[in-house]
Amino acid sequence: MVKTVKKTAHKGHDRTERMVAALAHEIKNPLNSMKGASQYLHDAYRNNTEIAEFTGIIIDEINRLERYLNEFLSFSRGTTLRLKMTDLQSFVTGTVMTVKHSYPVEIKITVKKASLPEVEIDAEQMKQVMVNFLSNAKDSLKGNPAPHTEIILDSDDRNAVISVKDNGKGIAPEVLRHIFEPFYTTKESGLGIGLSISRSIVQHHGGNITVESKPGKGTQFNIIIPLKRKGHRAK
Repeated sequence: MVKTVKKTAHKGHDRTERMVAALAHEIKNPLNSMKGASQYLHDAYRNNTEIAEFTGIIIDEINRLERYLNEFLSFSRGTTLRLKMTDLQSFVTGTVMTVKHSYPVEIKITVKKASLPEVEIDAEQMKQVMVNFLSNAKDSLKGNPAPHTEIILDSDDRNAVISVKDNGKGIAPEVLRHIFEPFYTTKESGLGIGLSISRSIVQHHGGNITVESKPGKGTQFNIIIPLKRKGHRAK
């Protein structure tokens, strides 16, 4: 059974949300056409190194634009949850499969409990959180001679925890305290709203995100999801 929890919005916000959604729809259609055409050429001319290289660049840039567009949409419209009881391990395994083809190393999944409880989540939105953390880990691992990424699943009597751990560059303390602020970024590209959106999504589930990081040692993001929501509703 799917249960919907919706954020209360003012009329002005509703109009803005509709305008943003309409604009996003008009942008997504040509992006999808360009991506489909580029993918066809990329596959058809894969033996031509030069064409394959340039079509690959086009596809990567379209994917980047789609990611920015989705982040902006999520940021502008707030959070509406479609909650369903979900098997945690299956959810994580499915999410990993969606990023596996573009990820530089194997993602290890470690389950610390013999039996994990089901959690009530919006799987699509929580997947967005996971993909965001894995994308950050991917960026952090660039240039690492022995890159490693691990997803750790654990639970106690109150919470389930999904941890995304890498041995990448890590985050400096002066940057770490700002990472969840909207539009804050140290990257050359990006809107700087991915982590802000991720925290909002998890908080609307009644949970929280914690982060541990040391420069040169790696980073671990922990998604804490309550097993019982206790009547929590999005605000």
